[in-house]
Amino acid sequence: MPAYTGRDVLIEFAIGDENATLGSLVFKTLGMMRGKGMNVNWDVVDATGDKSPQFTRQSLVTYKQVEFSGDGVAYTDAVHNQAELKAHIYNPGAGTENQPKAWIRQTGPDGVTVGPFIFSSWESASPYDDVVTWSTSAQSNGAVTFTPA
Repeated sequence: MPAYTGRDVLIEFAIGDENATLGSLVFKTLGMMRGKGMNVNWDVVDATGDKSPQFTRQSLVTYKQVEFSGDGVAYTDAVHNQAELKAHIYNPGAGTENQPKAWIRQTGPDGVTVGPFIFSSWESASPYDDVVTWSTSAQSNGAVTFTPA
């Protein structure tokens, strides 16, 4: 596969909790983004014992956490869906148990990552002599999968 740029990666969200079925969700594009990040980390535990081969540590993984981060230029056009996501993070409703939960789908030339997340931040920066920007981050809140293209 040839190299590709971040412009070729689409981020979509669907407001819903971790118990929603994927087919019932309505995904909307989070538009005018600049940075788009998806990071997976596994917790590692030490499985070393007195009979470990050649006195070498052994490890197992227990749980994974997937983190999403994104940032972009603030636009008021409804087509970019920024205000909808921001409002949900600030004021989550009863449909998500008053928690800032949403599903995220990242589609790129290499494949699709999708799963439920809980948002932990939304930040806006409004410098007096530059464009207004925003950034957000979320952590996995259930099974997040990656399907290669």
